[in-house]
Amino acid sequence: MDGPVSVAPKQQQQQKKIITREAKRMLRDVMDELRRVQTVDASGKNLGDEGTCFIAEAFAYNNVATCVDMSANGIGVEGVTALCEALKCNDTLTMLSLASNSLGDEGAKVLADYLKTDEKITTINLNACSIGDEGARAIAEALKTNTTITSLEMNNNMVDYEGSGALAQAFAQNSTVELLALSGNYVGTLGAAALGAAFKENTGLRSLQLNGNDIGNEGCIKLCEGLAARKDKINNLDLGNNSIGPEAGPALRDYLKDDDALTHLNLYMNELANDGCAAVAESLKDNKKIELLDIGGNNIGAFGAEKLAEALRDNESLVTLELGYNPIGVPGGKALAETVKFHGKLNTMRMGWCKIGKEGGFAFADAIKYSSSLAVLDLRGNDLGDDGVAALAQSLGVVNEVLTNLDLGYNEIKDKGAFALAQAIKNNADGSLQTLSINNNYLTKFGEVALTEAVELVQEMNADRDLYVQF
Repeated sequence: MDGPVSVAPKQQQQQKKIITREAKRMLRDVMDELRRVQTVDASGKNLGDEGTCFIAEAFAYNNVATCVDMSANGIGVEGVTALCEALKCNDTLTMLSLASNSLGDEGAKVLADYLKTDEKITTINLNACSIGDEGARAIAEALKTNTTITSLEMNNNMVDYEGSGALAQAFAQNSTVELLALSGNYVGTLGAAALGAAFKENTGLRSLQLNGNDIGNEGCIKLCEGLAARKDKINNLDLGNNSIGPEAGPALRDYLKDDDALTHLNLYMNELANDGCAAVAESLKDNKKIELLDIGGNNIGAFGAEKLAEALRDNESLVTLELGYNPIGVPGGKALAETVKFHGKLNTMRMGWCKIGKEGGFAFADAIKYSSSLAVLDLRGNDLGDDGVAALAQSLGVVNEVLTNLDLGYNEIKDKGAFALAQAIKNNADGSLQTLSINNNYLTKFGEVALTEAVELVQEMNADRDLYVQF
C-alpha cells in the first residue's frame, strides 16, 4: 500500500481525493492506538492531510495517549489545522512530534496560534518542517504566552536572523522552555548575538543546541557573554560546526571557568586549533562540573593536546573526552596517555585519526596497565601497525580489570598483530574486555581464525564472560 489516499482517474481533474478501503483500515488502527496506549508511533505512514483529518477525531476524544509521533507523514497546512482543532478538546497529550512534515511557514502559524492557549503539551518536535523566518516569528509569539512547553526542537529548518531574533525576544520573556534546539539553521553571527543578549534575562533554559549555524567567532563571543551573565546556568551546550576559531577561545574560557552547572559541551568540527584548545583546557582547571567534552575535528596539534593533558591532571569531573580527527601526533598522544595513567577520572576516550603512531600506541599500552577508570578507548586510524597493537596486547594479557571496549580499526594491522591479540585474550580469561573492534585492517583468514578461536576458548573457560570481536 502506497498510502491511505488514492486518486480516482475520473476525479483527477477536480483533484478530489478519496480514502481507499485498505487505507481506512490502517487509519482505524492508528485511531484505535490513540484510544488504547500511552505512546503511539504513527510515523512514516503517509497519512497526508486527508489521513490526518480522518484521524483527528481520535485526538479530540483521546484520554489515554500522552506521546504521539506523527513525523514523516506528508502533513501540510490542512492536516495541521485539523489536528489543532481536535487538540482543543484533548486533555491528555503532552508530547507531539511533527518532524519531517512540510508544514512550512503557514502550517507553523496555524500551530503557533493553537499553542498560544494550549495548557497541556510540554514537548514539541518540529525538526525538518520547512519552517522559515515567518513561521519562527509565529512560534516566538506563541512562546510569549505559552507556559507549558519545556522542550522545543526546530532543527534543520530555514530559520535565518529575523526568525532567530524573534525567538530571542521571546526567550527574554519566556521562563518555561528548558530545551531549545535550533541546529542546522541559519542563525549566523547576528542571530547568536541576539540570543546571547536575550539569555541574560532568561531563567528557564537548561539546554541549547546550535550545531551548524555558522555563528563564527563574534557570535560565539556574544553568546558566551550572555550565558556567563545568567544567574541560572545551562547544563548542555552544543556549538559544533560553527566556524569558531581561536579568537573565541578567551570568551569560552571566561564563561566555562565560572560555570557551575554545565555538564555537556560540544565544540566538534570548529577551528579552535592549539590556542583555542589551550583556552578551553585552562577553564577545566577551575570547572569541576563538565562530564563530557567533544573537541574533535578542531585542528589541534601537540601543544593543544599537552595543555589539555595538563589540565586534566587536576580535573576529576570529566569522564568522556572526544578528541578524534585532531593531528596531535606522537607528543600529544604521549602527554594524554601519561595523564590517563595516573590522573583524572576519564572513562571514555576517543582519539580516532590523531596521528599518534605506534609510539603513541606504546604509551597507551603502558597507561592501561595502571588506569583505574578508562573503560572505552578508541584508537582508530592511528597507524599503530603490528608493533603498536602487540604492545597493547601485552598489557591486555597481563592486566585488564577496567577496559571493556577497545577500537583498533583502520590501523594497518596484519596477522602478526591479530596473533598477539589472540594470545592476550587466551592469557587473560577473566579480563574485563567485552568488545574488540579490528575492522578495516589487513587480516587474512588466519588472523581472523586465531582471534575467533581465542574468544571461543575463553568462553569455554569462563562461561560468564561476554566477549565480541568485530572484524
